[in-house]
Amino acid sequence: MNKFNLRAKLYGTAMAAILALGLTSCDNWVYDDLDPCTVTYRLKFTYDYNMKYADAFPAEVRSVNVWAFDSEGRLAWQGEASGASLADKDFYLTMDVAPGTYSFLAWGGLAGQDAFTVADAMRPASMRNLGCTLNLKERAQENEDETRADGDAPALYSDYKMMGLYHGILDDVTLTVQETEHVVQDIVIPMMKDTKRVAVMLQHLDGSAIERDDFSVSIEAANSLLAWDNAVLPGPEFSYTPWSVTYGQTTALTPGGDPDGTITTIASHLSELSTSRIMADSGQRLKVRRNSDGRTIINVPFVQYLLLVKGNYNENLSDQEYLDRMDDFSMVFFLNPNDTWYSAIGVYINSWAVVPPQEENDL
Repeated sequence: MNKFNLRAKLYGTAMAAILALGLTSCDNWVYDDLDPCTVTYRLKFTYDYNMKYADAFPAEVRSVNVWAFDSEGRLAWQGEASGASLADKDFYLTMDVAPGTYSFLAWGGLAGQDAFTVADAMRPASMRNLGCTLNLKERAQENEDETRADGDAPALYSDYKMMGLYHGILDDVTLTVQETEHVVQDIVIPMMKDTKRVAVMLQHLDGSAIERDDFSVSIEAANSLLAWDNAVLPGPEFSYTPWSVTYGQTTALTPGGDPDGTITTIASHLSELSTSRIMADSGQRLKVRRNSDGRTIINVPFVQYLLLVKGNYNENLSDQEYLDRMDDFSMVFFLNPNDTWYSAIGVYINSWAVVPPQEENDL
């Protein structure tokens, strides 16, 4: 009897442990009416790589395309979303993939975007096929046989009012599974904004009239090709030209004027341009042409000028990080009565005054 009771107690203890495991497990090997264990993989996105160091993804990004590649580099899954749902701070995309190791690439802002194209977006053979191209335009010519005076091919340009373009990449993420519990695993992809707004204002200090077609503003660049990893690839030379030009007169404190703070009427000419990602080592140039005689009155190294005020924001940032975090640049040039740059006053960049060297309007 003692042996029988001992065996009964041991059996009862073992069954209690099994039952307890069955009650806390999502496996259905004990009870057929229990749900099987599930696994959910969710993709989330952040955009805090900006000067405010705050997540602006819900406020700014209105579409996202994302691709997942397995450890062999093969496309395993792709998804997309657009519209108001992205404004929800809890927005995510659910992925239907098996557990394993994956790399992710995302482009934000492609939906409804005329300026940029990802050529192999539907079925990319590898992640390297997911570069993004700025769709350049070609200037119309009066004569098909006409070429530019310098012998080059007809000029390419971009005058898009670009929607925000964002890039994100994440390598070697392991998606796990548990045999005895439900799993929800969140993967967060950090995004970077590539597009920039550039505002160039010309101001007549003497208050004389200024018309829309008096000046032409452009930025010479060669950054139309963005690789899968967001690097800027060598591409054709082209010009960014304004998507908006406004002009008029305003009253303001005369820069460098009388100490009593004289208020005067200033005529202004504002050109707004959009650009792709700006690299610190690029040779882009900002040019302003006086249309009455075709003379270039301002010709400066665009990127170097932008970096002149970097220390006013965060001098600990590298040049490239500063350019990547900033997405809005403004430049104000003051003009003499003869429509040339009054370089002795300098230029205001993002409201900071800079007086460059007085030789050939250059650094």
